[in-house]
Amino acid sequence: MLLLFVSLFPNDLNEIYSVGVITSIGTGTEMVFEDAKKLIDETIENGKILFLKSATEATCNEYVNLYLSYNSTDNVYKATYEDGDYLVSSIYSPEGYKPYKTFLMEIIYYPLEKLAFHKLKTRDFSGYLRLTYHPGIDEYGDYLNGMFLFISDRLGGNRNIAYIDIDVQKINIIPVFGSSEYYPKFSPNGEQIAFQGSLHGYWNIYIMPFNDPEYSRKIKRISDSNMPAYTPDWYNEDNIVYIQDTEKSNMMIKKNVKTGLKETINTVGSMVFTPNVQNGEIYYTSLQGANFGIFKNVNGENYAVEDTFYNEHDPLLLDATHLIFTSNRDGIYRIWIKNLNSGSVTCLTPDLNYDVFYPAYGDGILFFSLYKDEEEPDIYAMQLNLEDY
Repeated sequence: MLLLFVSLFPNDLNEIYSVGVITSIGTGTEMVFEDAKKLIDETIENGKILFLKSATEATCNEYVNLYLSYNSTDNVYKATYEDGDYLVSSIYSPEGYKPYKTFLMEIIYYPLEKLAFHKLKTRDFSGYLRLTYHPGIDEYGDYLNGMFLFISDRLGGNRNIAYIDIDVQKINIIPVFGSSEYYPKFSPNGEQIAFQGSLHGYWNIYIMPFNDPEYSRKIKRISDSNMPAYTPDWYNEDNIVYIQDTEKSNMMIKKNVKTGLKETINTVGSMVFTPNVQNGEIYYTSLQGANFGIFKNVNGENYAVEDTFYNEHDPLLLDATHLIFTSNRDGIYRIWIKNLNSGSVTCLTPDLNYDVFYPAYGDGILFFSLYKDEEEPDIYAMQLNLEDY
């Protein structure tokens, strides 16, 4: 047994928050473990790592178990994390398609995320906080009542709905087997999730209960066309708005999830995307010629909100005054905030040199997906005081 001791020195606290990974190293995995330790040194952004011979040498705030094994007959390595009822494994063969570094990241990601979730819970960070370290896809997002909802393919390589429970500092995965999911959204009361999924072979809009062990038996299809439908948002507890493809373009639909009644929302532009609803106002992305801009629909009338040559996407209305969106005004997609009263526009991610998309906001935290070159996206967070804008 070895104890991988990961310690984090908070900015404003004297105590050290630590995660102990009790590691069982099987025969033939010694080199893999040493390479994983080196990669932690390269990856960890804040803190210190100590390697101990036994768990008795240090007291940690959290402990998880990691098991490394090697099957010499099949030339396959296996890493398994155990954390309470959370159990996940990954495998690697030098003869397979998976890069070796990807497997190393699958070995080290879990304690790194544990540290990040603690920083998120305690708000003990400044600047940008990386939340996900798994080498797979972590993107899209929505936030409600201490839960951050997103999409991840860390379970078997399939895109599943997942969420970070910030209070307990843990990721939970909600798999829908036989389907890939995108764009999950909490209902206003947090009891349901709307999402884009492929359960019927092409993109449809579905809803299902949240925090219900029988969720997979209660999935309900909302869209009813034989054409793809995508990017849902809740209009209110009973209605969802989403985008429906047509033979030549697409359109925005508002549909009652209980009665099935639906209507087409009047929009502008040759195509529309990503509706976001606040207090009966629908903000959306509109394709105008070769550029994207943000418009809003209020009582059937459409108004330009932010429409320049720099491709505004992903509208997110925070309150009556503040709008978040993405735009490539300097050649990189960054997140911007607009004061709807003064008209001022401010970049929130000026020093990130990678594209960022899909903002979500709640309780003073802005979440977004960051796309590094030649890597899968990860979830980041930053603190955002709206009074500053």
